[in-house]
Formats: sequence, structure tokens, C-alpha cells
Amino acid sequence: MSHDSDRPFLHPQVQTMPPEQLRTLQGERLREAVERAYKAGGFFYRRMRDHGVSPSDVVSVDDVRALPTFRKEDLRANEAEHPPIGDYRVVGLAGAVRLATSSGTTGRPTVTVWTDHDLHIDYEIAARRYWREGVRPGHVIANAHPGYLNGGQSQVAGAAEKMGCLPVSIGPPEDDAAVERALRTIEHIPIDHWHTLPAGAARIREVAERIGWSGRLPEVAAVTPMRQYSAISAGLECIGTLGGSCSPEDFRGAHVAEDYAIVEAVDDVTGEPVPDGQRGKFLCTSLGRDNPMLRFDLNEVIRLDRSACPCGETHVRAFWEGRMQDVVTVQGKWVMPIDVWSEMDEAQEFVVVRTADAQDSLEVRVEAPEDGLVDRLRARTGVPIEVTPVEVGSLPRAAYKANRVIDERP
Repeated sequence: MSHDSDRPFLHPQVQTMPPEQLRTLQGERLREAVERAYKAGGFFYRRMRDHGVSPSDVVSVDDVRALPTFRKEDLRANEAEHPPIGDYRVVGLAGAVRLATSSGTTGRPTVTVWTDHDLHIDYEIAARRYWREGVRPGHVIANAHPGYLNGGQSQVAGAAEKMGCLPVSIGPPEDDAAVERALRTIEHIPIDHWHTLPAGAARIREVAERIGWSGRLPEVAAVTPMRQYSAISAGLECIGTLGGSCSPEDFRGAHVAEDYAIVEAVDDVTGEPVPDGQRGKFLCTSLGRDNPMLRFDLNEVIRLDRSACPCGETHVRAFWEGRMQDVVTVQGKWVMPIDVWSEMDEAQEFVVVRTADAQDSLEVRVEAPEDGLVDRLRARTGVPIEVTPVEVGSLPRAAYKANRVIDERP
């Protein structure tokens, strides 16, 4: 890998490819992916057959909408019917070099296998993101993602190694004792960057302050609400790291690696594309892989922005808004945790309370709420808001993915 560390992009020729040329490449790779999945005769073949779709129906990128969608529960059912890993993979265990499971955030974890080719695609996309965050060969990266069967830790470490970096995998900050133990261990290691999710970064900073730890910590930006717009994932089953933002301090959306993916934001009811800038359900199709995934419905919410980005990268920007299960419908409007968090101090803990499938007002429980918070939240969401103060430290701290919605429906 070249050590021209001043260049803004890891691979400028690809990341600044003219949009029409990029669409042509996507179309070619989409046709290859559909043909490959269809000929395998498994999960995707049966779904296409049952929906009356064949490879000849897919000519351009827009034809991706002819393909049926699927969700994680379909993969779980397929794995149960065709153990141990289902038949939705074109290349199975015999051709795999790595096996891991998903995090299980929304249910039983699914099993993911990678070929050497697919693994290095994941590393390539992640390395593009890390480069734009300032990571360079020779840097030391503290990696606080889960390990063992969970694939997050190995994916981060592999991408770092591909870049010529040293990953130091300390595991997720599951509790204060685990954080303190990890910080003591790496106290004299010169950390250049941290890789963890916002909830984990917040806990690490809290513990470090309490014990007076003086080493490099996750940046304050790592725990700000807008941080979730700086990266996007389509899940380990599809593409673990799908893209990243222009820089660590820039939250103008995550540039999707469109040479390896097609992303869609669609209406939850009709399935039709929503206009750019509007929230819609997140669908992803992987391209160029041994094991393609065709129109994976992640049951998550995104916005897309195809306008020209000042940074010069031409790939579409995606804004990850949250999970569909975190949508609270108030007076017919979608309200999500990011709508609340963006109006608060980054250090505050809060939860949103769901009391019905459709409710007339929204309760937000906040540790030490600031003056004026109710008015700001009402202005932001356009719905009646009730802020309930709770004791500092009483709300749960997450080690990995924060759960910001409490379900109190009867």
C-alpha cells in the first residue's frame, strides 16, 4: 500500500468515479450477482422463482427493484431448515476462511461465513473509511468491539492490519471493571485511534475520568449524537462496514462504497423509493462478492443524499437514523432517539418511552435535564413532549449498542 499519507482518499480513482460510470459498474456487478445467486439453486433462486423473476429481468441498476426483499428472520428460518449455515450462500463452509455470528441485537444471531475474496472486500471498504478518519500505516488502534464468535472485533482488526496498522483488541466495555482493566493494560501503549460505538466510547470516557487515566481516549466527537451519521453498516451478513464520512468531525453522511453495494431507502408500506432527504427503510444489495446478498431489508431507517459533496467523493451519502423497532409514532409522526439526542448534551443519558402503537405525546426520561430541553424537543419533533427527570446513573449504560427506547405498552 502506498504511503502517500496526504492524499484525501485511499483509492481516488474509485472514490471519485463519475456517477454515470459508477452506475454502469453497479449494473454490471448486479447482473453478475443475480446470475450467480440464481444458478446456485438455493434461497435466492427460490425467492426469485416464487416472485416470477429471472436474471433476464435485471438489466440495469434500477431493475434491482424487481427483486424480492428478505429480512433477517428469513435467514434464521433458512439456517434452521438447512443447517448449519443455510443455503443462502453460494459458497459454503468448504470455501470459507472465516466464520462469525451477528451481534444478536434483534434476535437469535445468524451465522456468517467469508471467502478470502469477500473478506478482503470488507477490509477494503473499511480501510477507505479509516483512511478518511486519519488512520495511516504504522498507527496503533484500540479496538473495543466484541470478539469471539462475534465478527466485529476481527473485522476491525483485519482492516487495520491490511492498512499496516497495529490493532489492540481490548473487547467491549461491558462494565466499569472491564473498562478499568483494559485501560490499565494499555496505559503505556501509544494509542493513535479508537474504534468503538458511541455508547461504548461514553462508558470508556466516564471510567477513565473516575480513575484518573491519562492516556488517549475516544474523541468527544465519538459520543456526540451526530456521530451515528459518520458511518453505516449493512450488517455482517451483508457488508459490515458499508461506508464512512468525509472526516471524523464531519457528519454530512457516510459515503457508501457504491462499487460494492446498491442502497435504497423505501417507503415502509408501499416499498417504493422515497425522495432523497426523506426517511425510508434501508435495503442493501452487495456487489462483486462470492456470496451476494440481494435486497436485504435491514429493518432500519436511513436517508440518502445524492447531491455533490464538497469533499469530492462521488458515492452517495447515507444517514443512519436508527432501527425500525426504535420508531415511536406520535400523532402520526415518526420520532426516533436521534431526534431527542441531537437536542441534548452528549454526556446525558436518556430513554424514550413507548406506551402505545400510536400515541398522542412522548415521554423522555433524562438524567439531569437541562433548562429549555422541553421547548427544544417540541420544536425539533413537532409533537407534545414530557421530560421526566431521573437520578444520574439510574439509566443503563450500554457496552456496544445502546437501547434508547423502553416499551411500556400494555
